[in-house]
Amino acid sequence: MLEVSLWGINYCPYITVASFIFITTTITKNPQIMLSQDQITLLKQEQSKDLLSQTIQRYTYYGLLEEYQLHPTSITNDFHYTKLNSYQHFLFKRVLHGLNVYTKEEVTKLHWDKKRRISKVWRRSQREINAWKQMICNKKVNDYFKRTFKGPTMEYIISIPATETLDDYKNKLTFKELNIKYEDVILLFMSKGLLPKNYLTLKPNDQQQNLTVC
Repeated sequence: MLEVSLWGINYCPYITVASFIFITTTITKNPQIMLSQDQITLLKQEQSKDLLSQTIQRYTYYGLLEEYQLHPTSITNDFHYTKLNSYQHFLFKRVLHGLNVYTKEEVTKLHWDKKRRISKVWRRSQREINAWKQMICNKKVNDYFKRTFKGPTMEYIISIPATETLDDYKNKLTFKELNIKYEDVILLFMSKGLLPKNYLTLKPNDQQQNLTVC
C-alpha cells in the first residue's frame, strides 16, 4: 500500500473527508508544517474519491442512482441547487408547487388548458414524492428492526420490499426530517419524467431569463 510522509509520519492516503479536513486545518493552524505539491494533490484525489463514494451510497439508498449515472460527471460534480439558473429554478418550483409559483393576477391570465396541465403535473409530483418518502421510511424502519429485533416475525417484516407503498396513505414527514435535499427531488422528478432529461443543462432564452417564483 502506498504511503506518504506527512510531517515525519508515514500516512496512508486512503482517508475520509473528515480526516482530510482535520489535516488541512492542522496545516493551516501550523504554517511550519509543509507538504509537497504531490502530497497535496494526493490528498485532494482521495477526498474526491471519498465524496464520490458517499454520493453513490446516498443515491443508492434514495433510489436515485440510475438517474444520477445517466449524466456525465462534468455536470453532476457541479450539481448544486444554488447554482441553477432562474429558469431551472422556476421549472422545478412549478412542478413542486404547481400554480402557487404564480401570483393571483398571473394565474387569471393563464390559458385554462395550461392551468389544467400545470395542476395535473403538480398532482402527479405529489404522488411521486409521497411514494418516495414512504420508501425511504420503509428502509429506515427495516434498518432499525434488523439491528434491534431477531426472529421470524422480524424477518418477515423486513422481507417486504421497501418499494411497497400505499396510495391512500400520506407521509407527512418533511424533506428536512428525511434528510432530503432539493438536488435529490430534482433527480426524482427527472427520473419520473416530470422534468426534462436535459434539465441540468437548460439555459433560459431572453423571455425566460426574467421568470421568478413568487
